[in-house]
Amino acid sequence: MNGHVFTSISDRRAADHVQNANQRVILAVPAIHAQLSAAITHAHERLGGGAVRVIVDCDEEVFRLGYGHIEAVKQLQESGCDVRQCAGLRIGVLVCDDVAWVFAPTALLVQPEVHSDETPNALQLCAADVERIVWRLSSGQRESAGKSDAPPGLGEDSNYAGTEIGHAPLTDESVAQTAGGLTIAPPLPFDVARQVHVFSPYIQYVDIHLTGCAIQRRRVEIPKSIQRVGGTAEIETRLKTTFDLIERSSVVSSKTLESELKEIRDDFTRALGKPWGRILLRSSRPRFDKRIEEFRKKLDDHRKNVRAKLKEQLDQSRSQVVNYYLPFVMKSPPDALLGQLVSPKPTDENVRGWLKDELSRVFPAPTDLIKDMRLDVQYRDVTYETLNEDGFGEALRRAFPRVNWDKPFDEYNAAKERS
Repeated sequence: MNGHVFTSISDRRAADHVQNANQRVILAVPAIHAQLSAAITHAHERLGGGAVRVIVDCDEEVFRLGYGHIEAVKQLQESGCDVRQCAGLRIGVLVCDDVAWVFAPTALLVQPEVHSDETPNALQLCAADVERIVWRLSSGQRESAGKSDAPPGLGEDSNYAGTEIGHAPLTDESVAQTAGGLTIAPPLPFDVARQVHVFSPYIQYVDIHLTGCAIQRRRVEIPKSIQRVGGTAEIETRLKTTFDLIERSSVVSSKTLESELKEIRDDFTRALGKPWGRILLRSSRPRFDKRIEEFRKKLDDHRKNVRAKLKEQLDQSRSQVVNYYLPFVMKSPPDALLGQLVSPKPTDENVRGWLKDELSRVFPAPTDLIKDMRLDVQYRDVTYETLNEDGFGEALRRAFPRVNWDKPFDEYNAAKERS
């Protein structure tokens, strides 16, 4: 044991300590990598099963963050090593013989491992601290040691010391379930993820869509039974085989809303062009979110206004179609109408009623139109493939010329070179 208190523990350095252990090895970490797993498997063969214990958190998220690899955990289990489960474990403890280290494991998704004492991530502990930790990690070690073997000051503590974590063994079912989840949705290679991570604080994609509001552009198809009556005249601009549901200048038109949303989109986002879509600066996200929330309230008000006035607008449009076709039907009533009458000649009331019934099949109910009104805002993070596409950097600089992009691009290139 050297005189340093602050030191560093990496997967490689931990494996070296394990290989040099002569009595016992106890490890508690979120997960484990291949090199350390191989060293512990060898220690299990050298020292015997009772001298080696490993405690991990076998959860998918642990492996996605880069604390270890599921294959390394499987290797330990297959070797017969005593592997235990502790949900939520995020610190590291390594005991080799009479020396212990408490350290911060590295999530490779965030940064590469440290290998130098110049950047310490561990504390090396003295003998009394080591035994206190061991007794909290391994009941077998505690039971095999008598009070006479306890370091000074630990005897009283031994009266109530109990195993604190790793009570349950890691089951084959748990490992298989986690391995299955990682097979279905494998984690990104961590060197790739770190490169993407450089740009995550700066930009994200955003897709903004206002749907179901443009009632003024909705059209209904005139039923075939009515079309066959014929006639073209004063409302030919609206009436062909389809009919504008409402007039474009109607009070329930969404033109004002669409104009305001376009202003928000233009103020806060930039279109980089195909295939990249629109980009939002994360720094402007709070103000953008505020504007979107204000817009949603206006959308709610619009929905209420439409609910109050839409029925009147639809009734008016339906009456226009009825009035337009009424003289044609009176002059030449179709068989579809005559087949429902007992008299050979329909009355004005007969024709109006028939036209309304036919149109009711294609005219939507006001509630059906209102329920489709919504604003969708979807966010997506930048991808590794995007960052490597030709022209992306130049397009980003053109879109946001007031942002100094040198820093993130320099960091990205440095992360790429390290990989």
